[in-house]
Amino acid sequence: MTTDRTHHYAQAVVALAEAEGALGAVEDELLAVARAVDGNDELRRKLTDQHLPVGQRLTFAESAALAAAHPATRAALAMLIAAERVGDISAIADVVAAEGAARRDAEVAEVYVAAPVDDAKREALKAALERATGKRLDLKVFVDPSVIGGVRAKIGDIVIDGSLAQRLDELRTRVAR
Repeated sequence: MTTDRTHHYAQAVVALAEAEGALGAVEDELLAVARAVDGNDELRRKLTDQHLPVGQRLTFAESAALAAAHPATRAALAMLIAAERVGDISAIADVVAAEGAARRDAEVAEVYVAAPVDDAKREALKAALERATGKRLDLKVFVDPSVIGGVRAKIGDIVIDGSLAQRLDELRTRVAR
């Protein structure tokens, strides 16, 4: 859920990223961190635990896991941790990505795959999704082992699930009838 406060923090992240000439990198990296925090209860607890000193929580922004991240991404994360906004990181990351895509006259497409895809496959996937939706898309690709095979894509309110897991669920439903 996006609140005014969430939107304001997202705008601050966008401004920071633009000032550093790194909006695309910050969008991708912040979304990846948000999905990691969402998927890891222990990490979420550590980053949102107000009983831990802020300095201790801030070490995450400079951790080895983020060593390759753009400095603007690490600065944005540090700002969100210090401001006690990690609980809103997914909503903030979504707004940042949507704002970046809008500035490129596109819409965000979150695509989940079982294994990393190369640039050629990424472009083919983008072209197929653009044909299917009739929209210009800005792909954000995430590796998710639960996809097993195929692709799951979320574009706004549209979900396209061509994953093997989804096809197996559909088969189970048909067999159970």
